Amino acid sequence: MKTVFIFGLGYVGVPLAHALADLGWQIRGTTRAPSKLAAKADLGWQIMPFESGQPLADPQTAFADVDAIISTITAIGGSDPVLDAHGDDLAHFTGWSGYVSATSVYPDMPDAVCYEDTPVAPATQRGKARVIAEARWQRAFGTEIFRAAGIYGPARSPFDALRDGSARIIEREGQVFNRIHVDDICRIIIAAMTTPRPARIINLADHKPAPQGDVVRHAAALIGVDPPLPQKLEDANLSPMAQSFYVSRRRVGSKVIKPELGLDLLYPDYETGLAAILAAGG
Repeated sequence: MKTVFIFGLGYVGVPLAHALADLGWQIRGTTRAPSKLAAKADLGWQIMPFESGQPLADPQTAFADVDAIISTITAIGGSDPVLDAHGDDLAHFTGWSGYVSATSVYPDMPDAVCYEDTPVAPATQRGKARVIAEARWQRAFGTEIFRAAGIYGPARSPFDALRDGSARIIEREGQVFNRIHVDDICRIIIAAMTTPRPARIINLADHKPAPQGDVVRHAAALIGVDPPLPQKLEDANLSPMAQSFYVSRRRVGSKVIKPELGLDLLYPDYETGLAAILAAGG
C-alpha cells in the first residue's frame, strides 16, 4: 500500500486525501489545527501540526516510506515554508511530488490565453512568491506544478456570501479570470500521479473566464435574491492583498488536461459548477 504525505490538509487537501484513500493510499498530512481533523484518525489518517515557523516534531518518522508528497501551502513572503523547514529532511526523496501553485504567476493577457508554456511574468507580489516556490520545488524534486485559477466548491462559493450578506461586486474595466471546482482539482492531480511526468506544469482552469460580477449575479439569480450593487475598485476600500485579486485580466487554458491526461472537466464553466453545488444543498 502506498503512502502520500499532504502538506496542508485544507480546502483542497482534505478532499484530495479522501479521493486518494478511496484508491487505497495511506494518508499522512499536516494542518495548523489538528483538533479540527481529529475524526480523520478513525479513518487511519496520520495528522501532524505544521505551519511556518513550526516544523514537524519528528520529520524522520513523518517521511518514512512515503511514496508521494503534495503541498497545497502557499508561499509566504517569497519563501516556501515546507522547503524552508524540511528541504534537508527531504533531500533524498525520490518519489512523486506535486505543488499547488496559482495562475497569478502569469502576466495580464486580456486578449490572449495563458497556457502552460506561457512565460511567467507575475504582476503581484503573491505571484512572484509563487514563481520562486515553483522553481525551488522543481529543482529539488522535479515536482509537477498545478497552477490553480480561482478555487471554488461547496462551502466556498458566491452562495455563501450572498446568504450571509457579505457578497460584493467589484468592477474594474477588463477584469476577467478563470475558476476551477475543487472536485476537478482532485481529479487532475490524481490523473497526473497515475501518469507522471517530472516537472510538468498543469493549469487548473475552467473553460469560461468571466468577470467576478457575472458569477455573483448568476448565483443570486439561482437562489432568487438580489445581487449587491456594484462598486468601483477604487471605492471598495480593499486591503492591498484583496486589491491584487482584482488586478488580474487573464484568460487561462490547458494543453495538458485533455490532450495528455485525457480528462474532461466535470465543471467546465461556473454555471455547471454552481448548479452542482446548489443541487447538493450548498
